[in-house]
Amino acid sequence: MRTLFGLALVGLIGGFSAQAARADHEAPHKGILAEWGDEEYHPEIVVDKAAGTVTVYVYGNHDDLHAKKLKAIDSKSLILVLKTTPATTVKLEPAPEPTDPKGSSTKFVAKNDVFKKDAKWEGTISGKVGAKPYSGEFKQK
Repeated sequence: MRTLFGLALVGLIGGFSAQAARADHEAPHKGILAEWGDEEYHPEIVVDKAAGTVTVYVYGNHDDLHAKKLKAIDSKSLILVLKTTPATTVKLEPAPEPTDPKGSSTKFVAKNDVFKKDAKWEGTISGKVGAKPYSGEFKQK
């Protein structure tokens, strides 16, 4: 019984450690990270206040993120829903790099005056990769 309890405790502590590690991911462009799926993808939201733009860079799994390796996805657009008053929805269009496979993109962009404001950005980013929908929350620290 003690062994079973000990294993359960180790598993519980390991689970908390894994969650803490996810929260401590470092964003390669110093943006705000979200997570899609079980760490399948990591969108990074980068706001340029001066230009009033937002760029989302897409990384693959945990290892790709730490290696700063972008992952091209075959998505037609991404949607940001910002927790502003009132809520703001922004559609981001693909801006493929020359090295991205045809029909895929590692980067998505949009321009909106909301990004010219001083704010701590938070909300939801969603999109489809192929036919599979993804959504993840983000919050600037």
